[in-house]
Amino acid sequence: MKQLLGFALLSMLLVGCSQFKTSKTVAPATLQSDEHAEESQSDEPSDVQKMATSASRQMLLGKWYGIRKNANGEQKEWLTERSADGTYRTDFRFSGADGSVRSQSEVGFWGVSGDIYFRIFRGWVTIEGMKPADPTIADHYDAYTIDGLDNVYFSYEHKARGKKYTVRKMPSDFRLPVTVKSEDKEPLTFSY
Repeated sequence: MKQLLGFALLSMLLVGCSQFKTSKTVAPATLQSDEHAEESQSDEPSDVQKMATSASRQMLLGKWYGIRKNANGEQKEWLTERSADGTYRTDFRFSGADGSVRSQSEVGFWGVSGDIYFRIFRGWVTIEGMKPADPTIADHYDAYTIDGLDNVYFSYEHKARGKKYTVRKMPSDFRLPVTVKSEDKEPLTFSY
């Protein structure tokens, strides 16, 4: 009887917790032709929409790395670190086709509501300290649809621009090299 009761309790726990995980594989989205678009639409909410906001918020904590290359040979890398207090810091590293490298860091607030991830850009991190951004500029407020989220990948699409991004979860000691005056030296560290 104890085994049966234990099995029933364990089953209920597993079923109850299953809403907080998604088995959805996240990869860059492929475009569908218009004729198949209607077939794939459904009234059923996606795994991401079903996921509780607190669970998706918890999954987004920590460091996430992305990279994007363009046809001109230029590359943009970024590392976003999201904290439980609702703040974020993103370090960017831009590499030109000519070999030039420059870095930039920004800070702000972030959050999740349902399947929407949002950021509020508050300023840039400089050697002299923080340079605040103008809060009246609409482009400093971004909303993204969460396309996929698990413990390894996060895929999201900018609501206004339609740009899609996929980033990978990184260990807490991972750092993006930062350059100062285009000289590649040891990484800078800032706290906010």
